[in-house]
Amino acid sequence: MYGFRSPKRENAVRDETVPECTVRNNSSVRNGNLKTSREKRKVREQCENIRRNSSSSRRVSQLQNGEVVEAVTLFEVVSMGKRAMQSVVDDWVEAYKQDRNVALLDLINFFIQCSGCQGVVTAEMFQNSHKRDANKIPSNRMDVMQKMTETFDEVGSNEDYPVIRTGPYWKKFKANFCEFIAVLVQQCQCSILYDSYLMDTIISLLTGLADSVIRAFRHTSTLAAMKLLTAVISVHLNLDVNKHNAQRLYEVEKNRISGKKTNYRLDQLERKRKEYDQKLVEIQNMMHAIFKGMFLSRYRDVVPEIRATCIEEIGNWIKTYPDVFLNDSYLKYIGWMLYDKQAEVRLKCLLGLQGIYSRKELVSKMDLFTSRFKVNRFMTLEEGSLTS
Repeated sequence: MYGFRSPKRENAVRDETVPECTVRNNSSVRNGNLKTSREKRKVREQCENIRRNSSSSRRVSQLQNGEVVEAVTLFEVVSMGKRAMQSVVDDWVEAYKQDRNVALLDLINFFIQCSGCQGVVTAEMFQNSHKRDANKIPSNRMDVMQKMTETFDEVGSNEDYPVIRTGPYWKKFKANFCEFIAVLVQQCQCSILYDSYLMDTIISLLTGLADSVIRAFRHTSTLAAMKLLTAVISVHLNLDVNKHNAQRLYEVEKNRISGKKTNYRLDQLERKRKEYDQKLVEIQNMMHAIFKGMFLSRYRDVVPEIRATCIEEIGNWIKTYPDVFLNDSYLKYIGWMLYDKQAEVRLKCLLGLQGIYSRKELVSKMDLFTSRFKVNRFMTLEEGSLTS
């Protein structure tokens, strides 16, 4: 459970978190509004069912420094917004350090709930999914996915889920969902991000969800994975800076003691430099796993919103980290999707290219791409069709 400080009463917190529970066939929830007290009561009961079955569902009110600290699920935190996110992510990191499987189960159910699924992954299901057969393949992961899929089949349509719903409330929810992933990676980068368990589990989960026949799972997991890669890229950039600084300090210290024996300071800088090198290798492996396991399989998804999500994010990666992503190996995906049948996808391509071409230092590297995909002519024609 994770503490959320609020001077309000417990009922006030519960009322605030009512709309985000996943009621599949209730049109009043779809727009973030509950029309009757009966509907409110029904949704609240379903929320409580999810909480009781979740490992993170122990709702306890505590008094700290004169304030009520309400224990909430990660899903509820995202619904509350940024004001609760930072402290709750810190609490989750501490919980992970105490018992990583329990904390990861909370995170898994968070992604399941954000997909609009009322199913709950139990501790037993999670443990079984990590058992491996002789081929080193998780033997029961498909069983978990099957159970979650069956939950969608039982409650009806899977085309109405939080990240695709309209209205101010759900737009804010989607933004908070993306923000949560960024904050999570940011808070983990100094410790557990490199333990070879956290990211492996998250990437494996998101990849499994993205392969589902359920649109809600594919869309939500793809959005999460794209934002996860964006956050990991930010960590990579920070590591690059730190490595450069460590290298510079190492050279200065080495020149200062030229002809003398190595000292403790030089050895310390050498260890730090090697540590950054090792972390960069691990981060690059994460980037490769997400790109290969998620982007390459979803940028041509049958759902245009999923394709648009992929293209929008790769445009951001190219602008943020051109040293790695500004080359034909990545630009070609934007080039291919310029000819997508859906205007929404083409627009994301154009917006991404606009951000790249607006930076003079990047334009010189775009010559081959520009001529290959006839970008100038295409952008002129496309702008006309979009404004007409």
